[in-house]
This record gives sequence, C-alpha cells and structure tokens, in this order.
Amino acid sequence: MKKREHHEKDNSERWLLTYSDLITLLMIFFVVMYAISNVDAQKYQVLSQALGEVFGGISGGSSVITSGGGIEINVSPVEGENDKIDPELIAAADKIMELVKEKNLQDKVSVSIQERGVVVGLMNTVLFDPGSARIKSEAIPTLVAIGQIANGVHNYIRVEGNTDDVPQNSAQFPSNWELSVIRATNVLKLMIDQSGVAPNKISAVGYGEYRPSVPNDSPENRAKNRKVDIVILSDKLDKSESEAAETPTAP
Repeated sequence: MKKREHHEKDNSERWLLTYSDLITLLMIFFVVMYAISNVDAQKYQVLSQALGEVFGGISGGSSVITSGGGIEINVSPVEGENDKIDPELIAAADKIMELVKEKNLQDKVSVSIQERGVVVGLMNTVLFDPGSARIKSEAIPTLVAIGQIANGVHNYIRVEGNTDDVPQNSAQFPSNWELSVIRATNVLKLMIDQSGVAPNKISAVGYGEYRPSVPNDSPENRAKNRKVDIVILSDKLDKSESEAAETPTAP
C-alpha cells in the first residue's frame, strides 16, 4: 500500500501581505501629515485644543509657526480650561498678520501669541525717526488699523516701549526711560483718538533698555530691541486688569 505524500503549503509569498499593510499605513501617515501642514491658524488651534482635551486638558504649543497666517505661537503647555488661548485672540492675530502682509511690513512688524497675549512688535524704524517720539505720518494708518482690530477684542490693551542699550541724553529725553515711555504714550493716544479705544481699556509702559528681546551685541540686534509692542492681553492677565480697574481708590 502506497504511503500518502504530504505536500507542504508554499508560504514563500506571505511576506507580501505584511509589506502591503506597511505601505498602506505609511501612505495614511503621509496624507495626515500633509493635511496638518496645511491648516490655518484657527484650524490649528481647534486641532490643538481638541487633542489637549483628549490627552488631559492640555492646550497650546511651544514655539510653533502656523502655516496659515505665519504667526508664531509661543505658549507653554498648561492645564486647565481657563488657560487655553481664546479663539478671539487667534482671530485678531490673524487679521493683524493679514494687515502686515498687505502693507508689506513682514520684516519690520512681528505678530506672535505668547503667554501674555497677542504681541504685535513694531520696530522703531517704522514708527519714529531716530531720537524722536513723534509718530511718522506714514505709520499712522497702520497703527490706526491695528488699534481697530485690537479694539474689536474684549481684552485690555497694553502698549510697551523699548529701546536698545545706547544711552540717551538730551534735554527732551534724559534717559531711555523717558524715550520709551513717551513713545508708548504717543501710540496709546493715537489709538484712543483715531482707533476708538476707550481710555480705561488701554495703558502704556516704558521699559527703556531693560527688557531686550535679544542681546544688544550687534547693530542688527539693537535695531530689533528698538520697538513698541502692542499687547492684547491674555484672558488671565485681562482678568487681573479688570479687577484692578474695579478696585476703588482711596480718596
């Protein structure tokens, strides 16, 4: 009687199944990465907040440049619903960035979202002549438009004057303190008079040379430190401003 011959099944091509699955997964991964790279600022924020809610209520990013508006988001991840970036601030930053592009001022005006709020940094070459606190006439329409956008948000506005470390010593400006304060104050007055900002919604402060954005170690860096920042305060700081405004002063 003949023995039955056992033929082993040929499994030499089973690796193709694993290979095809891997290729499919890679394709899906690159499609998702492409989609994420093309979202605008508001869509990025919605995605960021949604992921944050899923992974424990963490929102925000760290030094992220959004592809939509070219706005720098520099907010450390924090916990809690109240610490999330207000979509209203994102929308305002978007509008200001569009204005900056329209005026072709990208190399002189920056828009970023930081812990303290939306920060619009205007280099002094845009606003003032050297050693002067008078706003250039050609800069007024841009400042008025920024003020109107900022005024459309319920949050308080703070105007911050900054200088480099080159000493200032003139009859009008004995030091960089006076120069930075008066420049910030003049921007504040313009926004009140022509942008419709209520006086109790805005304040001005001068930091002189003592809060540089970059080290004062080159002419290029000194130019970056000579600026005025218009800050639309974050909800956290806005609450502090509201409480301060409501606190009665002693007679």
